[in-house]
Amino acid sequence: MATSQSIGERLHLLRLDLGWSAAECAYRLTLESNELIVPDNWETWERAADHDDAIQHFSRYASAVGRMFGIDPESLLNGPWDNPPKADVVALSEHPNNPKK
Repeated sequence: MATSQSIGERLHLLRLDLGWSAAECAYRLTLESNELIVPDNWETWERAADHDDAIQHFSRYASAVGRMFGIDPESLLNGPWDNPPKADVVALSEHPNNPKK
């Protein structure tokens, strides 16, 4: 019998599927949302239960995280997702929001 995963667990599994670190996810979300996201925030979200305040904070970034992972934000928030993430793995130096040096 399958158990329902929390939002944090889904977030963690998506990150692991792509082989990204929490720091990389935080940086990518910073670029995607144009707000500073620190790795500690990301790690807190992954460990949080659905009823925790941290998930309420996370939910405002669900659309941006969905774009990062190439999944529907609703499936991230409500699960389960049927397909693996389809993230376009772009080197961070090539991201359109990353200033050119």
